[in-house]
Amino acid sequence: MNKLIYPLAGALMLGATLPVLAGPDFQAIEQGRKAGQEAEATRTRDATEAAKTGRGDCPPQPLILPLDHGPRALTTPYLNQLRKQRFEAEMKARQE
Repeated sequence: MNKLIYPLAGALMLGATLPVLAGPDFQAIEQGRKAGQEAEATRTRDATEAAKTGRGDCPPQPLILPLDHGPRALTTPYLNQLRKQRFEAEMKARQE
């Protein structure tokens, strides 16, 4: 019985280590590299078009209001109101 367990355990260990010894998947690496190059080309093309139209390539920051209630409030309702007014003024300036 012992003589059968050792080769069986060795075969299982060898079978478990074979995927580790396999080489890298070059096809997947090349596909990822091409996708990255295409994304970079698209990004630069969009940036040049944005520069031509003069709208810039930075989108407006979204309005994020901190918590203004509870025992550990991060801000006050008045400060949130000021943030809303600044955001609306910025959006209006961007539209003009």
